Amino acid sequence: MMITKRNYFIMVIIMGITLMLFQFSQWIRDYGNDYSTNPYTEIKVPDRHVYEQTVASVGDNVVLEDEYILFLGKLNTNIGSIVNQWTLYSKRDLLLTEKLSNFSSFAYGMPGFVLIDAQFVDFAKDVPAIKSFTDNGVSIVFLNLPDPAIIEKDKTLADLMGISYIKEKSVTVEGVKLFGGFMFGGETIYKPEKKNEEKRQDLKLEMPWYITGGGTKTYIVGMMDEYYNDYEYKNDLFPAIVWRNSFGKAQVFCVNGNFMSDTAGLGLLSSMVYELSNFQLYPVVNAQNTLVIDFPLMADENDEEFERIYSRPVSAFQMDVIWPTLVKFAENDKIQYTCFMAPKYDYSDPAQPEYDKYESFLKMFAERKTEVGLSLEHEGGISLLEKLDFDKQYYDLIEKKYQSTSAFMDISDVGYLDDILTDPYVSNVRTIACDADIEIPIFSYLNDDITLQSLTSDTKDFSYSKDLMLKSVETALGYDNAKLDLSEVSWPENDADHWENIYNDMSSSLKTYWSPFRAFERTTLTESDVRVRTFLNLHSESSREGDRITLNVKGADGQKCWFVLRTHGESIDSISGATYTEIETDAYLLEVTGDIVIIDVKKTKVIG
Repeated sequence: MMITKRNYFIMVIIMGITLMLFQFSQWIRDYGNDYSTNPYTEIKVPDRHVYEQTVASVGDNVVLEDEYILFLGKLNTNIGSIVNQWTLYSKRDLLLTEKLSNFSSFAYGMPGFVLIDAQFVDFAKDVPAIKSFTDNGVSIVFLNLPDPAIIEKDKTLADLMGISYIKEKSVTVEGVKLFGGFMFGGETIYKPEKKNEEKRQDLKLEMPWYITGGGTKTYIVGMMDEYYNDYEYKNDLFPAIVWRNSFGKAQVFCVNGNFMSDTAGLGLLSSMVYELSNFQLYPVVNAQNTLVIDFPLMADENDEEFERIYSRPVSAFQMDVIWPTLVKFAENDKIQYTCFMAPKYDYSDPAQPEYDKYESFLKMFAERKTEVGLSLEHEGGISLLEKLDFDKQYYDLIEKKYQSTSAFMDISDVGYLDDILTDPYVSNVRTIACDADIEIPIFSYLNDDITLQSLTSDTKDFSYSKDLMLKSVETALGYDNAKLDLSEVSWPENDADHWENIYNDMSSSLKTYWSPFRAFERTTLTESDVRVRTFLNLHSESSREGDRITLNVKGADGQKCWFVLRTHGESIDSISGATYTEIETDAYLLEVTGDIVIIDVKKTKVIG
C-alpha cells in the first residue's frame, strides 16, 4: 500500500507535534522544579521543652508524682534500659532500688506500679514485702521469673503469681501464640507452617511449663503440637508465657522468659497498663519511616562483581531497576522513603563518584517527594572525618547542592557530632538515624538541636522476635523506623544480598507484618523528627466520669499531636477537640486539634 504525500506530510506533522509536546513538558518540569531545594528545610521545628521526668534512687530527697513507678533492679541492664525508656515515654516518674528492704512508703508514698527484676529479689525475705503492695492495691509486674525450684518451694509466691502447679521445669515448645486484644496487630501464631518460614523462628522456645490457676488471664502461651487438638489445652493448660493474676485489689503480671530484655517490653508494659483500667489514653508519635540506606551511590564500586551478577554497573542498576521497583512498591503501600545518598561506600575501592548522576537522582526523588538524607557510613579503613574530607571535594564541584536535614550514621561515630556539624554539607542536619542498640533510646535528643531516631525494624531477614518487637513499639509509641540497607546489594556477601532476594524479603515483610498498622501515617525522617520533638514535649492528664472521657493536653505549642485511646468493648460515640481513626477493635488514633478533648463512648459488646 502506497502512502500519499499528503498522508506522509500529516504523519510527519503529528510526530513532530508529539515530540515537541514531550520535550516541552520535560522542559517545563525541569524549569519549574528546583531539584536541589530541600522542601523539608521549611518545616518549623518545635522548641525543646521536654517533659521533665524525675528519676531518683531510694534515699534521694525528692517529691514524686502520685502514679510513680518503683523499679527493683538496675538501669544499666537490658531490662533496666527498657524500664527507663517506657517510663520516660509514658511520662511517669521513676524510683530505683536494688534492695526492696531499702524502700519505705512513708518517704515516697505508695507507687502506682511496681516493676521487679527477679535477679534483685531475696526470695527468702522479700515475698511478704512484695505481697504488701498488692494488699494496698498496687499492681506488680515480674519482668522475669526466678528458678522454678524457688516458686515450687514457696506457696505464697506461687499463689501471688497465680501458678497452680509446675508441669515441667523445662520444656521446648513448638511455637508461641499471642492472643488478640493485648498488643496491636491481632492474634498471632509464631510457628512455622512451611519450610521457608523456619528461618523466621528465633524466639526462645525452651521454658518452664507453668499451669496457671483460677483468676488468671493469659496473653501469650507456648504451643505444644501433641495437645493442640485437645480443646482443654487451647488456653490455660499450655505453657504460660505472659499472664496476670487477680490478687485482692491488685493485678500481678508475670513474664516467663526474656521478653522484657528488648523493645518487646515497651508494648508489653503499655498493654499491661491497659489491662488495669476501663480505658487507656496516651500520646504516640504517629510516624512510619522507611529508610533506604546507602542509596544511591555516586560511584560504580565493586564493578567487576556487580557486572558479573547484573550485567550492568551499580549506577545504571540503581536507576533502571531498583528505583522503579521501589516507586511501584511505594505507590501500592503509600510508603514515604528517606534515601540516604553517598558519594561512595567503600573508600578503598578505586571507583570515583560521578557528578552527572547527582542531579539525575535528585530529579527522580523530587518527582516522588522523597527526602534525601546523607549517608555518613564509611568502609575501607577511613574515619568519618576522613570520609567527610573526601566527600567535600565531590560536593564542592556541584553547582546546586541539596541541603539535607537528616543523616544516617554508625552510633560509634556520635562522638564526632560537634566536629561534623562544622561541615557545610552536614550543618543543616537536625535528625540522625542509627542502628538499634538496647542501650540507646528509640528516640531522644543528641544535643539541644539534633534528635536521634534509632532503627526499630529491618525489612531483611524479618523474624518472629522482630515482629513481636514491631508490634510492641507500634502499641507503645505508634512509631516505626524501618531499614532497607542497599549497601549489601553493591557489596554482596552471598546470594541473600542479591537485589531480587532483598526485594522479595522486603515485599513479603511489609505486606504481611506491617499491614495491621496502616492507621499510622507514613512519613519521612524529617517529618518524623517534628513529631518526635512534639511527643517528647507533651504532658497530658485524662479522667473519666461515666461514659465521658476528658483529656487535657499541654506542651503541643500549636503542633499536631496524636493520642491512642484503648477501651474494653466500647466505641467512640462523639468527640470534640480531636478527630479519630480506628486502628483495630477497641483502639483509636486521635489527632488532637485543641488543648481539651472530650470523648463520649458507648458500649459495643459485652466483655466476657
